Amino acid sequence: MTGRVIRSRGRLFTVLTDGKEYQCEVLGKAKREKGHSPVAIGDLVDFTPVTDGSGGIEMVHPRKTKFSRPRVGEELKGTEQVIVANVDQMVIVVSVRQPELKLHLIDRFMVSAQKGGLKPIVVINKVDLQHKHDLQRITSIYESVGTPIVLASCVDGRGIDELRELLRDHESIFVGHSGTGKSTLLNRLQPGLALRTSEISESTAKGTHTTTSVELFSLDSGGYVVDSPGLKVMRIWDLELDELQTYFPEFEKYLGHCKFSRCSHLHEPECVIRKAVSEGQIFPERFESYERLYHGLK
Repeated sequence: MTGRVIRSRGRLFTVLTDGKEYQCEVLGKAKREKGHSPVAIGDLVDFTPVTDGSGGIEMVHPRKTKFSRPRVGEELKGTEQVIVANVDQMVIVVSVRQPELKLHLIDRFMVSAQKGGLKPIVVINKVDLQHKHDLQRITSIYESVGTPIVLASCVDGRGIDELRELLRDHESIFVGHSGTGKSTLLNRLQPGLALRTSEISESTAKGTHTTTSVELFSLDSGGYVVDSPGLKVMRIWDLELDELQTYFPEFEKYLGHCKFSRCSHLHEPECVIRKAVSEGQIFPERFESYERLYHGLK
């Protein structure tokens, strides 16, 4: 039989097919390697069911999209952790403060989304709080590269209906640092989910992890959502220096026109990307994110 993996608990994966759930282990050729499972939430799998509602996963179908990162831990170094597969949108949730808004983090998630074949959506949450950010300029930055951006508040309801429409009939994963309000937003969007939420730490002004696993939930308005654990560090899997520039859409019309064919756009003379930044054709905030990512990869 073929089904969709919708949640995991330890070694067991819940596979949904024809409205029925099976608790499955990974078998045979699909068996675990190097201490991690080859199965991810969202995977389409072939499995053999048994009469008591359990089964064994025998094969994972090729993934259309994925959100992944390098695994943490010395013995797992150099291996990929697929957080979710076969969804089509990444909802990047940040907050105006508690924790503080960082544009370079948004851009890092956006690169990861595009590399994995997902459409990025930016949600700036907690806009009811007093803050120092120019939200009009930030909105212009992301609209200029065709990325939807929502200003949201679970206190006064701003942006909730707009976000619900962006999610309708799509499959989306919510990502961001702990404490930005991912689970609170999802509880507001889909009453009855009852996802755990927490207060911000007074000593660090950062969130604490309340989502500890990944699960695919259906929305009454149509589509599915995934709440992911907050990521302290967002690393991008298998990203090469030469391909980084291709994940900044505003660079596209300038690529290939610099003096040097392998221009890094950081220090070479007659670079058309830097010229576009100085002339106001590319937002300097975005170029700074490119620069930080480039140096991080190097």
